Amino acid sequence: MAIPKTGNDIALGTFYMILAALLLALGATSARFAASDLNVFTLVFWSNLWMFALMCAWVWFNPPAGGIATRRLAQHFLRSVFTYAALVTYFYALARIPFANAVILQSMGPLFVPILALVIYRRLSDRYVWLGVLISFAGVAMIIQPGQLGMSAGDAAAVLAALGGAAAALVIWSLSTTEPPVRQMFYFSFFALLLSAVPLPWTWHWPSTTQLMQIAFVAAFTIIGQYFYAKAFSTAPADKVNTWSYMTIVFAAVIGFVAWNEPILAITAGGAVLVVGGAHLATRERRVARAAS
Repeated sequence: MAIPKTGNDIALGTFYMILAALLLALGATSARFAASDLNVFTLVFWSNLWMFALMCAWVWFNPPAGGIATRRLAQHFLRSVFTYAALVTYFYALARIPFANAVILQSMGPLFVPILALVIYRRLSDRYVWLGVLISFAGVAMIIQPGQLGMSAGDAAAVLAALGGAAAALVIWSLSTTEPPVRQMFYFSFFALLLSAVPLPWTWHWPSTTQLMQIAFVAAFTIIGQYFYAKAFSTAPADKVNTWSYMTIVFAAVIGFVAWNEPILAITAGGAVLVVGGAHLATRERRVARAAS
């Protein structure tokens, strides 16, 4: 397949990705509260229902250029399949293994992006991308400080969540060549809602009023975060800016300190430095090339 031709503004793409990371970290914080008393499929369904309602309102009051008509319905559906699978497997992992282990395994997604780009698009990412991703991943490990990892069903689910997220990232990269972010988010929320309704006959549960409000925050932060995620991919190559998605872990550490007074240790601060440094390195060669030109 041909490499998607999107923008090449690394600085703006980086800004969008960092903003998306912050919003998704806030969404994960809300999900942490909601997931305590709900099963995975119920949480995913109600989150997707809220997201679709929000996107309907968004499209009604601020429709994208060209409306919601599309010739790439199959790719929109494929993106939703990958993202839905990633959400279900991630929430399953959170319920089965220690939180830190689930987060670090799920955060392997940026490692899979250049690998999948090589397999699918025959794009060999430059050495700065590979090195930057590995440095950032080491920083994530320092922040989370996971225990001994095995390969239980929960561990496997977290890795599958990372792989599903990476596959979705490549589809978003391809869609961004022709589809504006709002249109992408509309079809994502629509198909995700349909997919999440499939297991309802076996998993149905009414959330409480408090849980519905928590899920509403999950949906709002997630849908806006995904919007800027798509904006980042339409502005710059995905394998370059996707490493900045590791900032979600940094923001999560800060939120933990502010909300729950969880201490930020020296090793956590060092990990944050590696995350930022690795993400910056991943964009280095493209910036140097632009400066030379």
